Amino acid sequence: PTRQENVETGRDQEGNARSHHEQFLARWWQLSYGRADMLAAFSRLRGRFIACSRVTLRPIFVFVDTAIRPADALQTFAFDDDYSFGVLQSNVHWQWFVAKCSKHNERPTYNPTTVFDTFAWPQSPSEAQVRVVAERGREVRRLRQEALVHLRRGGLRQVYRVLEAPGRDSLKDAHAALNKAVRVAYGFGQADDVLGRLLALGKEVADR
Repeated sequence: PTRQENVETGRDQEGNARSHHEQFLARWWQLSYGRADMLAAFSRLRGRFIACSRVTLRPIFVFVDTAIRPADALQTFAFDDDYSFGVLQSNVHWQWFVAKCSKHNERPTYNPTTVFDTFAWPQSPSEAQVRVVAERGREVRRLRQEALVHLRRGGLRQVYRVLEAPGRDSLKDAHAALNKAVRVAYGFGQADDVLGRLLALGKEVADR
């Protein structure tokens, strides 16, 4: 009934219905937007994709089985490898997210157009550098999973509160190691201005 009503109320002055309303009504039992492009990308992966919450203060990236169909509250990435996970979960990408994200009710939102599409990846990492980033990313996930087992309540968001607390922690150390490995893959110095270097790299890539 809702889609039938949308067809009628969405007609223009000449009585013509909007084509997408007619299409939704013709397939009323299906999702309005089936995201065929996303599912096609998933079909080329090895059984998993990367996702994070779209509205988030700090994106926490996880691997999700491709048998699961994500709702629009998740931002999805058609990657199945540990290296890509490591780059996305690094502080380099997080700083870019903070600078480029949009806001939903004043809460940071992962917008693929402003964040991901403008994010310059390492251009020529060596095989050894890729391997180290992947290893550091796996260690972060291992420690997160270990922490979840001992957590009485809450989820990954609760686990990540340790990164905001003072003092040493194994997960905090693992993230520091991942951040260092990703900077090395970029060729950035540990004291470099990340945003400035990313912006310069993005312009270089665009010029090429």
